[in-house]
Amino acid sequence: MFKKQGFTLIELLVVIAIIALLMAILMPALQRVRDQGRKQSCASRIRQHVLALNMYADDNDAKLPLPSTIGNWLQDVAINTVHYMLDTGMTREIFYCPSNRNHQKYNDMFWMFANQTWDGNKFSNESNFIVSGYCYILQSTQDNRPEIVPYENDNMPKIWLKTTLEKNAAYRELCIDSIMGIPQSTRKYGHNFAQVPGGIYAQSQVFDQTSHLKSNDDPEGGNIGFLDGHMEWRKFEPDMDGDVAIPRYNTSPGFFW
Repeated sequence: MFKKQGFTLIELLVVIAIIALLMAILMPALQRVRDQGRKQSCASRIRQHVLALNMYADDNDAKLPLPSTIGNWLQDVAINTVHYMLDTGMTREIFYCPSNRNHQKYNDMFWMFANQTWDGNKFSNESNFIVSGYCYILQSTQDNRPEIVPYENDNMPKIWLKTTLEKNAAYRELCIDSIMGIPQSTRKYGHNFAQVPGGIYAQSQVFDQTSHLKSNDDPEGGNIGFLDGHMEWRKFEPDMDGDVAIPRYNTSPGFFW
């Protein structure tokens, strides 16, 4: 009778090496597929925002829900507007990009900013606001936001929206991915995009951050939802002042799109 032999140590090492090689080849491809899925999901969420804001305008003489303040943050959404958007079929999940780790991990802090009560359907305090995971290119009720900084390759001037009756609706950005950073000279583009302190940081030491980050110093880009309802992916390619990226709006944090 022949004695049954197992694998030799060399054979096992060869198999392990082949598996490791295959994993090294496949993991980047799987990561790309995962990232692409997040981009698609994000675009779908932004489309829902654009649809809900257009529905609001349809019910309010073509007027969009303008923020009552001109704070530095473009993600702030008044609670009464949030309630309207939820009534159109949106959910809490739709207000946050799936690629933004802090918005997902600390979602309660962003959703219930300023300590209002949420019962799963409604907020208790209509006078407050949430911190959304998306930015809104809306004029304030005081009509005094500063001009949006133009870039060299813009096809037309950028404007803050007030109504759905604007000309060239296919070129008017309404809801966009959050791309923001605070000045920091040691970083690429002269900004820190992964650790942006705001009101939530003051309360709980939790940073806001840019969505779709390739690294802490390098935003990949963002989805843009236009007034006419179509979506586009736009790479992060800001105008530069030397080694420093120029924000479209504000400086600390600066917002890019």
